[in-house]
Amino acid sequence: MTNFDQKHSVHTMNRRAFLQSLSATVVGITATAAAQPALLKPSSAVASLKLAAQQSGKILGTYTVKYQLLFDPQATAMIAEGFSLIADGNDLKFSDRLRPSPDSFDFSSGDTVVSWAQQRHMLFRGHCLIWWNGLPKWFNSYVNQKNAEQVMVKHISTVVKHYAGRVYSWDVVNEPLHNDGRPDGLRRKPWVDLLGPQYIDIAFHTAADADPKARLVLNECYIEHNTPGEIGRRATLLALVTRLKKAGVPITTIGMQSHLRGATPLDGPGLTRFMKQIQDLGLDIMVTELDVDDVDVPGPKVEQTVSDKYSQFLDIVNPYVRVITFEGLQDDPAAPHTHNLFLRSKDASGSAYMTAGAFGPALTALQRPGSSRRRSPTVTSTLSPAATSAAH
Repeated sequence: MTNFDQKHSVHTMNRRAFLQSLSATVVGITATAAAQPALLKPSSAVASLKLAAQQSGKILGTYTVKYQLLFDPQATAMIAEGFSLIADGNDLKFSDRLRPSPDSFDFSSGDTVVSWAQQRHMLFRGHCLIWWNGLPKWFNSYVNQKNAEQVMVKHISTVVKHYAGRVYSWDVVNEPLHNDGRPDGLRRKPWVDLLGPQYIDIAFHTAADADPKARLVLNECYIEHNTPGEIGRRATLLALVTRLKKAGVPITTIGMQSHLRGATPLDGPGLTRFMKQIQDLGLDIMVTELDVDDVDVPGPKVEQTVSDKYSQFLDIVNPYVRVITFEGLQDDPAAPHTHNLFLRSKDASGSAYMTAGAFGPALTALQRPGSSRRRSPTVTSTLSPAATSAAH
């Protein structure tokens, strides 16, 4: 055995011992939480996640909204203590809330959440500038092929400039793909019908002009599983991104939403190959909306299935992503089949947060030696010094 082999053997043994010890620790935490939910201190749980993320070079985020930040003090405290980034699910979408009329913008909700993050030295991800859904009531009757580019450019430019230097990344175009029968796989309504495929190019150029330092993301769903539809969707997304890069479009990042299905197998080899191909194009990858559903999973198997799915997925993406954003802090009664980091229950003290199936796998993956194989470039934006520090 050579000196290299001896050193490698020792390293492997130490790593194995570390993982075994870590696994036992995580199991102990999760078991204690399950057995004594009323005694769990949520702050301790989220603090352990944040520490693990920092030690592995990850940026850990969660979705929230203005309403939660203002009226759920326990969730707010957990978000502030456990995460380095927040994404806002509704307050900055191209919708009636942000743009109540073609000529007016209402930044009050967005200002609240961005300021909340900035005051706590957290990064903020803007979601989303251009989407096919959730558009203002006035959109269909006002926007046509003659004015669509002006409406879109005005929206992106106004919003991004308003928050320039305060936003870590923008989801510039959200969910551009759909099975509409087009050879390029693009969703027709409304933007392709209005502007053609170049709407994506225009959107990214406009965002880059408005804030050259923000990361600019193309965010897409349903590419993680081993099904013909998702395998084809990955190929379509790769072709789109390759075209954008060749055309000089200033895209920096691919966002994988990662709404996982407990009953559907992941495509580990295919997803790994896709992430390598994206990195070879010079782009970063973010996990942007991570959750797991239990649709078609038998009741007795839900907890283990959800836990296994989080663990498998995080193991696959761990070497390739730096930013991981969970779809929500806690399970939502309005979405009973979806499982997030924590679940919420009523007890004598009011509302209490307990660990859910995502917590143990997330902690394990974050603490595993060896994070991303290629770190994201240093942030040189006009973010506040504290916020820039949080990014590293």
